[in-house]
Order: sequence, then structure tokens, then C-alpha cells
Amino acid sequence: MRLSYRIGTAALLIVAIILIKRHLDLVQDDSRVQSGWSFNGVSGGEGGGPGLSEPVASDKNQNNNNGANTPAAKGGFSMVGDGKNGPSADHKNNEDDDGIALGSRPMYETTPIIVPNDRVIVMAKLAAEDTAWVSNDLADWRNFIYTVDDINAAKHTPKNKGRESLAYLQYIVDHYDDLPSTIVFMHSHRDGFPVAWHTDTMVYSNVDSIRALQTDFVQRNGYANLRCQPSPGCPDEIRPFRDPPQQGQTTEHVYADAWKQLFNNTDVPEVVAVACCSQFAVSRDQVLKRPLSDYQWFYEWVLTTPLNDDLARHVMEYTWHIIFGQDPVYCPDTYQCYEDVYGTPYL
Repeated sequence: MRLSYRIGTAALLIVAIILIKRHLDLVQDDSRVQSGWSFNGVSGGEGGGPGLSEPVASDKNQNNNNGANTPAAKGGFSMVGDGKNGPSADHKNNEDDDGIALGSRPMYETTPIIVPNDRVIVMAKLAAEDTAWVSNDLADWRNFIYTVDDINAAKHTPKNKGRESLAYLQYIVDHYDDLPSTIVFMHSHRDGFPVAWHTDTMVYSNVDSIRALQTDFVQRNGYANLRCQPSPGCPDEIRPFRDPPQQGQTTEHVYADAWKQLFNNTDVPEVVAVACCSQFAVSRDQVLKRPLSDYQWFYEWVLTTPLNDDLARHVMEYTWHIIFGQDPVYCPDTYQCYEDVYGTPYL
């Protein structure tokens, strides 16, 4: 019993000695630490005594009535120079006003300011749809989700017209002057067949496709269709002047007139083609190649066209790629599309 007491007492003494030594080491280290703050360009540990030095106005500032109220005259921080004479016109070449050599001041590395989440997902939804998956599964993207059938929703379109078209255009019109670098326009379904049949991943997942999206390609090309499978849409979905007209192709029948109204010209393409289905990504630079007035015009067309909801949506479906700078026929090779858009030829 006595032996165990002795062993326990010895162990406690050893622990106490170790803790006391660590404390003394920390106190000694702290006494050597110099302040990293600088006031009037003087570091707290460089001759100004420990801690922050008192702001000292230079003799020049004290004698210059015109500068009596400037930050430098009050001993404040000097943030920038006048653009001509360097950071501060009041400083000497080799010394500051208190005689401290400029070379003795600490130099700090700087890092560029990066705008967080400089990309956004824009979406249209019905009030009954649950789109919480966007924030949960794609948290590194900002999102703007417009409810198209409830004008009391926080973000909404004035009416449910053209399916997703009004929401897409409303985002551009409302944010033309503060667009992020990459904008993805996509549907409100997360995954699964048949609702997401047109999404090019093994489980038809919009989450997987956005996680794989190569935003550097979007920046280079300006536009990227999220669907690479050519059908439906390629190679010649819309032939406005087909004679005789194709049975059941109602979008083709109205496309020429819609083009003239949208673009205010008669240069209607002979063939318009793009893989469906109005899910795509664009760069800010590409959007800004058109003036705001163009997007306002497209928005008003969708809002007021006598075409029904479905026809208006399909006209826009086969026009988005043209609006964003691509040729009327945009049907890249499937495997090259996967490589460019998703970083692998086999998605």
C-alpha cells in the first residue's frame, strides 16, 4: 500500500514539474513576440516600445496648416498615396518621419481577394415542388429559384408562361449589372426517370451533372448545353421553311414568325438544331455581349406572345443557344461534348 502511495506521489510531482516548465517556456516566448500592428508605419516592436506606439504627426504636418486635418496630420493610417509620388509624399526616401529606416519594417505577403461562390443556379419551380436539394446537395453554388405559379412567393415570375423561360430571363434582367462568372439554368427535378430522362448521367441526376461541370469550358466557349446526347434536337429539329410542313411539328410551323418578332429581322435560319431541353450554362462575359434591352425584349415576348405556354417554351428551347452566341445548328460530337462539358468522354 505504502509503495503505491509513493508511486502516485512521484507521478504527481513529475506532472507538476512538466506543467510548470511549459508555463515558464510560454511566458518566455511571449516576451519575445513583437506586435504585428503598425501605426503611422511604425511597428510596435521596432523601437516604438511593446504594443501599439502612439500616433506621432511629422514636423511637416505640424507646420502645414493645409494638412492639419488630414489622417496623416492626426497620426492616422496612411492607406494609399496620391498615385504620383508613391504611397506617401510626406515620407523621406530612406527614413520615415521618426527616423526609422523603411527597410526595417516587416514585409507581408498578400493574397488576391476571391469572390466566394461566383456562380449561380437559376431555376423555375411550381409552388408544390420541393427544391431544397439544390441548397443541400449543391451548397457550393448560389441559387435563385423562382416560383412561377405563386406571386406571393419570395422570388416569383408575374405569371406562369413559357415554363422555365420567364424565370431564366427575369434573372438576367434583374441581375444584368451584377452577374456571377458562371450561370447554370436548369430544371427543378433532382434526378430519376422519367422526370429527368433528358439528364445525361447514369441515374439522370442534375446533382451529378453540376458537380462534374467544367466551368473553365463554359468560360472559354461562353455556352455549354448540359445535354450531350443529340436526340431529340439534333441534327435538324427545326426547318422553318420545310415544304410540305412536317406533321405534328407545331414549333417548326411558328418558328419563322417568332424569330422575326424576337430578333426584329427576317434572317431566319434554314435549319435550327440543338440537343434539348433548356438546361445549359453560360458565362457572364457571353451574357454581356448583348445589351440589357435585348433580354428585356425577349422577356416581354415570352410574357405577351399569343402562343400557348408549351409553344412559347419550345421556341425558346431552340433559341437559347443562338441568343448566347452559337450558330443556329449547335450539335457537337457526343463524346467531345462529354469531354468538354463534364471532363470525360464517358459520363
